[in-house]
Amino acid sequence: MRPGDVLFDRFQIGGKLKTGGMARVWQGVDLHTGEMVAVKVLGREDWSSYDPDERRIRSEALKRFEREQDLLTKFAGPGIPRLLHYDFRCGDPCLVMELIAGKNLRDFLSLHRPTLAATAAVGVQILEILDRIHKGGVVHRDLKPQNVLLADDGAVHIIDFGIALPTDPQATRYTRHGHTPGSTGYMAPEIIRGVKTPAPAADLYGFACMLYEFVTAKQVFSELPDRSIEDQHRSDPPPLLDPVRHSVPADLAELIHRMLQKDPLSRPTLAEGLEVLRRHLPRPGDPAPNPRLTPDPTRIFREGSGPRPVPVAAAPVQRRRPTVRRRPRPGRREFGDLLEAAERELAEPGPGQRTEEVVTRLKEVTEAWGPRERLVVRARLLAADRARLEGDWPGAAALYRKVERALHDTEDMEFLLEARVGIAECLVPETGETSAAYSEWESVMIELAGMPQPYPRVLRRCREFALELAESGYKDQVERLLNAL
Repeated sequence: MRPGDVLFDRFQIGGKLKTGGMARVWQGVDLHTGEMVAVKVLGREDWSSYDPDERRIRSEALKRFEREQDLLTKFAGPGIPRLLHYDFRCGDPCLVMELIAGKNLRDFLSLHRPTLAATAAVGVQILEILDRIHKGGVVHRDLKPQNVLLADDGAVHIIDFGIALPTDPQATRYTRHGHTPGSTGYMAPEIIRGVKTPAPAADLYGFACMLYEFVTAKQVFSELPDRSIEDQHRSDPPPLLDPVRHSVPADLAELIHRMLQKDPLSRPTLAEGLEVLRRHLPRPGDPAPNPRLTPDPTRIFREGSGPRPVPVAAAPVQRRRPTVRRRPRPGRREFGDLLEAAERELAEPGPGQRTEEVVTRLKEVTEAWGPRERLVVRARLLAADRARLEGDWPGAAALYRKVERALHDTEDMEFLLEARVGIAECLVPETGETSAAYSEWESVMIELAGMPQPYPRVLRRCREFALELAESGYKDQVERLLNAL
């Protein structure tokens, strides 16, 4: 991706904002509205390795991207950047979000020593956002100054839900084996110890690490010659704040100390944290901090506005409604004929003009008829098959998974099973996970074996993929399942 590129006929790319992990974030502009945006991309160069371990990591990164999209949609509202668009560009997943003008807390702290009122203003806003996230059944897991933005108007935003995790123990973990999610200096002890399903109290530990830094201008622990920061967070008692030496109220010093306890059950609740911090908020009419803070988190409280409310629709204005020319809905018969021609084309000789036309119109028909409509499902499978044939394994797998999610609670088993075979076909070249691919294929075969009349198209694909699995060391298992049909 380069400056000047236009994504999805709408978002023009500007300069790169940051690079971290396997994602890159670019600044851009929405050509429809003029709004500045942030474009987060998992680049194609990050999928080029043939090393199985590396491909497995990148497969997990793609799945985290998809989960981040879901969470941004779920928690849309104050304090979380709006998701404007999610799509694939040549197989590269892209998240387009509103760009928050301001500074992250790391940059803010490098320039300012916050006052008590500013500390309370930031802390209250963070906890109110976390309260919404936790009540929605999610732990952020990577709360740190770089992931908290302070907008120019003083409003706080939490970003980067890449490793956020549902508190449901059955939720899938997209974390490389042996790798601890989170950032050094802000990870809760239980996460460092490898707890698979941390409670919301883990976020409160990271929050307390930031509060400690606000008050002291130092991190809770620093690297020692014989002790790493992780070891200290895991085992050492939390440092005590002296209210006199650190010019901090006793109740806030106690709150930080309790939030830094090793045992999650010993930490105070989020509500207790809000109760303490709200005592120290600036009041309407209070003077601005001196020296001046830029941005100033006290501003929205001093001006009496408080954090921005959830946007609500304005009351309708009684006026004559203008005539609007609506785009005609796509015709089912016409699109169905095109789809049948594209399916024949894809089978022989391969992707061509009709296939491209179906892929181009996929978004239009999905918006018109919904993701469960059979024509839409067939079109999405066609797009996935095209991507797979062209070697775009991440893009193909993402489309197969969309079909699987759309149909997981329906009785439309034919397309659901076909999508699952497609996922299995992508797992080997995408991640090197032959065992996972075999397990997915085996589950489909078991479903087909229980049917009086297996679906011919699904069965054909299973037989074709069986040849590859047999060559990968599953010859006996494959023959046994095929003979059972």
